[in-house]
Amino acid sequence: MRYLRSRAGRLAAGLAAPLVLAGGLAGLGPAAASAATCVSLTGASPVAASTVDNTFTGVTEISPCDVWAAGFDAASGGDQTLTEHWDGSSWTVVPSPSPGADGSVLEDVRAVSANDAWAVGSFADSAGQHTLALHWNGSQWSAVPSPSPAGTFSQFRAVRAVSSGNVWAVGSSFTNATGFQTVIEHWNGSQWSIVPSPNPGATGTNNTLSGLAVTSASNAWAVGTSSTAIADHTLILHWDGTSWQRVPSPTPDGSDQLRGAAATSASNAWAVGASSDGAKTVILRWNGTGWQQVASPSPTVDNGLFRVAATSASNAWAVGFTGAGSLILAWDGKKWAQVPSPPADQLNDIAAKSASNAWTVGAITAHGERLPVAFHCC
Repeated sequence: MRYLRSRAGRLAAGLAAPLVLAGGLAGLGPAAASAATCVSLTGASPVAASTVDNTFTGVTEISPCDVWAAGFDAASGGDQTLTEHWDGSSWTVVPSPSPGADGSVLEDVRAVSANDAWAVGSFADSAGQHTLALHWNGSQWSAVPSPSPAGTFSQFRAVRAVSSGNVWAVGSSFTNATGFQTVIEHWNGSQWSIVPSPNPGATGTNNTLSGLAVTSASNAWAVGTSSTAIADHTLILHWDGTSWQRVPSPTPDGSDQLRGAAATSASNAWAVGASSDGAKTVILRWNGTGWQQVASPSPTVDNGLFRVAATSASNAWAVGFTGAGSLILAWDGKKWAQVPSPPADQLNDIAAKSASNAWTVGAITAHGERLPVAFHCC
């Protein structure tokens, strides 16, 4: 079940610039044009095949010449955080804290401005695994304390920001007694605090959050999975400005997981994932009153979506994997269609400014090594 073990999966990290895949992708014909206005996908700067197990898990674009990618590096004598910056012409590794004596990873990154960005994940030490939040102030990355529920193994999986004083992060915590439970934390401009979040189901139900979308101080979505011994069920929570509440959502294949979310307004939101056996992509849409499944391509016997980005009601992107490698789907306001994707094992995140401006990141195995990749749709 590839989908269950994709993305970071463990404390690991990657220290290298993205692999070069120069030039535009061939074959961007009518299928791509009808689904989106992207006309080419270009790779980033080259890297020597001298490192191992490197992955980008998150990307955020402030402007065409100001982009951050984050992930993990297992090639430096232990799992380490990875942050790289695109200045319009090349990627550069920027030092980032790795506080865990037993490993540190980053799962996501989002920016408010050029001098205000957050990257989140987890770090491990002799006391267990803890949430990790790093902040960029325009000159350096610094670790900012974030609480982990007492006695748990905890992690962040996604972060989104409305403003410098309104940032959300979601993930999960684990104990032998409770299993996995949702974790939601809020940054108010001076500190991170745990905000109560629902954990549906009876004892033995595992609840995790992996995706997050925020449009305002009173509209945010967190998505994930509520699992029993029998099946996985989609889990969607909504923030109305006062509290987080579960909102009913379909589980179309009988056992499904959600991994990513995006929203452009109170009446337009997306959640993406896959069936638990990794066979089918799953896409749900919020229309202002309820969540409904929207048909999505599953081109091979092995398919999954990790992240989704939306710029309007008629433009959205979703990325993940197929049995043949990376997968990109595009929404044109009427349907989801597969569009040509770059050579990569999988794509873990996407950030979009418009139908013709998006960045996607992930990893590829080349020369026997696992390397991070970044591509720009323009």
